Amino acid sequence: MRKGKISIEYYSILRDLVKNFWVVILCLLVGIMGIDIADYCIYKPEYTSTATVVVNLKGSSSSTMSTYSISSEMAEVFSNVFTEPSMEKAAAEHLGLEKFDGEITAKVLPQTNFINISVVSDSPKNSYELLNAVLHVYPDISEEVFQNSVISILKYPAMSSAPSSVGLQGSKTKTLLLIAIASIGAIVAFSIFRDTVKSEEDFKNRVKGKLWGCVPHVNKNKSFNDLISKKKTGLLIEENDLVNKRYIEAFNRIVAKIEHQKTKDGSKVFVVTSFAENEGKSTIASNIALSLARKGNKVVLMDMDGKKPAIYKLFGCSYEENSELATFLSGEAGENNYKLKRFKKTNLYLAINTRPHADSHKWVEKGVAKKAIRTLRGMVDYVIIDTAPISVDSSVNEFIKVADKTLLAIKTDGVETTAINDAISTITDVGGNLAGCILNDVHSDIPVVEFTGAGNANIFSHKRWQLKG
Repeated sequence: MRKGKISIEYYSILRDLVKNFWVVILCLLVGIMGIDIADYCIYKPEYTSTATVVVNLKGSSSSTMSTYSISSEMAEVFSNVFTEPSMEKAAAEHLGLEKFDGEITAKVLPQTNFINISVVSDSPKNSYELLNAVLHVYPDISEEVFQNSVISILKYPAMSSAPSSVGLQGSKTKTLLLIAIASIGAIVAFSIFRDTVKSEEDFKNRVKGKLWGCVPHVNKNKSFNDLISKKKTGLLIEENDLVNKRYIEAFNRIVAKIEHQKTKDGSKVFVVTSFAENEGKSTIASNIALSLARKGNKVVLMDMDGKKPAIYKLFGCSYEENSELATFLSGEAGENNYKLKRFKKTNLYLAINTRPHADSHKWVEKGVAKKAIRTLRGMVDYVIIDTAPISVDSSVNEFIKVADKTLLAIKTDGVETTAINDAISTITDVGGNLAGCILNDVHSDIPVVEFTGAGNANIFSHKRWQLKG
């Protein structure tokens, strides 16, 4: 296990972007409101009035190049005169004002003797009147400076109809774009740096357990309506049009290791658990049991999650009298009456519950669950046990102890790596034997699922458990 290595998993990033796109929308809405509020509180509109004048030599009717050149140079000088404080003072006195409440700018048009003169102020009327005052007093000032020049008005000023300053609204689009980029960047960064297992390589770098197998991702949504309704669909390998050979082969490889483990040390009872809910442990346990049965092994699949059973949903089972595992473990149904559900005509038998049982902890406390598991161990080739998550029910530890091996289901980009490693430590600390971890929902190119019903088989008679085909 190598710590500190950062991996980028594009499916994880895309999923986070889709899942958290509301954050981007919210940031944009906050940005719009912020710009509007700031504009209202801070922005002061400005209005501009503009005129154009032309500078010529006095008494010159010639259009020679030398005359034009001198006029252009004089225009440059006059542009500075228009912005002198004396010009503002004279214009203010002309209007009877104490000060010139505006700003004068003058700019010579390139390679000409034209000057654009503008006055900016807080109202269109004010800027218009100030510019007219400037044009009225400039001859007196200009004659004092240049007696051989004359300035003619080429374009008279007009009153502005709209503000010349745009405020924050002018950059609103750009600002919102930056906000969107920043919020998307934050989501991507959060996805990349989140301490979860996102891929097989990530598992090797972050988890201290052995990787027993990888289960590829399957798209459960066959239609857009399924996506909208978030329809729950089982992913059993038996007669399922959602899964493909790649998905089935993943469980075949896992089962091959289980069979090898049995050959190696006689392991027959396997617990499938996880740290948290929604890691896919029930589906993994069910498909392991199915795959083992398809190879001719006699298998019992037990749902020992008494508070939140899920196996019955995957196999489409409904409640039947004397077929509820809880009725036997609680003593309501005797050995002669309890019936396991047989899946079709296979060698797979289901010991399941179709509803939660609040007193399920007593199955462990009284030792009846442990006794049932050990009895079944001597009767079949394999016992696969689906338990509650380790973080939800402490009684899982008792099933881990009685099992030959434990398999820990880990969904990609699910719980944090530290929690996974803590679960692995817990399995070891309580005396369990961790065979390895199964990485679930690994993204790859896969097709898309279904299942069938089940029959019944009475496995108890004459105070002794028996399997009947």
